[in-house]
Amino acid sequence: MDKNTMVEKYNKYANYETKRWQDLAEQNVKSWADVWEKSVDRWSECQIVHQVGCISPWTYQELDRAADKIAEWAISLNQKYIGVNQNNSAIFLATVLGLAKAGVVAVLFNIRESEQKLSTLAVNSGVKITIGQPIPSIKTYNPNLILKSLWSGGTSAEHRRQVTLDDPAVIIFTSGTSGRSKPALFSHRRMIGAGIAWSLRTGMSSDSKCYITLPLYHGNGLAVAFSSCVEAGACAVVRDRFSVRAFLSDVRTYNCDSVVYIGELWRYLSQSPQQLDDSKNPVQVIFGNGLTFPLWDMVLERFGIERVVEHYGATEMPASALTNWTGRPGYCGFIPPGHPDTDNVVLVDEKFKVVAPGEVGEALLRVPGNIYRGYLDPQLDENKLWRNLFESGDLWWRSGDLLSRDTEGFFMFVDRMGDSFRWKGENVSCVEVEEAILSTGKVREAVVYGVSIPGESGKVGMASILPIECLEEGQTLNDFLYQLQELLPSYGVPHIIRLVDQHHETTSTMKIIKANLQIEGFKQIEKYPHFILYQGRYVRLTRDLLSALELGRLNLGFR
Repeated sequence: MDKNTMVEKYNKYANYETKRWQDLAEQNVKSWADVWEKSVDRWSECQIVHQVGCISPWTYQELDRAADKIAEWAISLNQKYIGVNQNNSAIFLATVLGLAKAGVVAVLFNIRESEQKLSTLAVNSGVKITIGQPIPSIKTYNPNLILKSLWSGGTSAEHRRQVTLDDPAVIIFTSGTSGRSKPALFSHRRMIGAGIAWSLRTGMSSDSKCYITLPLYHGNGLAVAFSSCVEAGACAVVRDRFSVRAFLSDVRTYNCDSVVYIGELWRYLSQSPQQLDDSKNPVQVIFGNGLTFPLWDMVLERFGIERVVEHYGATEMPASALTNWTGRPGYCGFIPPGHPDTDNVVLVDEKFKVVAPGEVGEALLRVPGNIYRGYLDPQLDENKLWRNLFESGDLWWRSGDLLSRDTEGFFMFVDRMGDSFRWKGENVSCVEVEEAILSTGKVREAVVYGVSIPGESGKVGMASILPIECLEEGQTLNDFLYQLQELLPSYGVPHIIRLVDQHHETTSTMKIIKANLQIEGFKQIEKYPHFILYQGRYVRLTRDLLSALELGRLNLGFR
């Protein structure tokens, strides 16, 4: 795509979105539930969701009536927040839509988290009632029982008359770029805007079927993919969780022309044995984030995909995500040089000076209207903001991510800042992993950080540990691993540990210096005992295993 065409298309998209928002304002739309109900009116008998493994899909009308039952139940409880702890399913979508119709904020829990953490998150978020799978100490309702009730008619918009576009539609837990998991607010405006943006850039229509195998309790699955289906009148083909073996069979069986992704999805698929008919599938466009330059062309060629829409964003960001729909591999966003939108994204160095084109800097986004609400706890908002940076009264949101921008207006994601890392498509909080390790009672000091390993995207969790007692290979180490599994999701359990016999180096303020540990990585096996999580247990990292790891021939983890 040449430069003039890209600029023309960028302007076309921007103009369409402006016009779409004007239309919604004229229709007095104030919530995502309003948009959903208008889609139901338009595509009542069309398919909206087909759950993989189920014989019959749900129509817009059928899902809406299920949502009405959930709404009636929620209204009777008179709660501001209700937790949702469910697997990917049509019932999950009916639940979230029903809560939106009732004017209730859905707090979306990650079902992969430990019961202990779910209970803590629920209490800290003010959730007293949840629907779906049980959470200890929280009153839980079974959605299947609620949906057995008779439909008593559509839910009146009067129940959400106080809701505005800037109020949260859902709350999503995210570790952000540093620290522990935090409940982030995802507004009705952003839910609607995501549907408009990605349905437009992917070319989704009422004939489309979108394969969603990412968690619906995260932004990519719910806002980027499902909201796009609602906007376009398309059908979401929902699978409980991603499966390499089932992927091509599913998209062929359900005739899916689009797929929402994170980069790890395509890395797993690319590592599977190649078949002669891999490209013989209906998928035309894929959209998501994390498809790196080395994977991009290979994925398109092997699987016969025509287009990629890559983006950069965050759950708690104040504005629209960056998107790259141009076909240029490896980039996460594009804004034409000279366009007014370029003033809304800047990259700065440690001293908050704008970096030159091609250089790496932290991405700052201008806060629209100088009003930012990103977290349930408003005290957390200030940590993400920078005021009066370039002129008096301006307000910028700090992403905590490093990007670069070239002279043609293309953005590339470089790395994450802060005390977290990304593994298996999940942000992992170092603080939470450290707390879990210390709570076992076997460790005096624990330092957790992410390290890169060959053949893997993201960073794997590594822990440098000063034990209270001996933690050598055997039953004691197995017991330690078992305790961590009780406290952490599988992706949060450190996959590499090293044992030290003295306290870690600290700064003058008593903070452990992690940078040196990350640089050392896992290669000092002669100096410190190292263990790797391999086939579900911790095994000693020998010279032979280290060589295999460095060559990308070891798959760390529980399988």
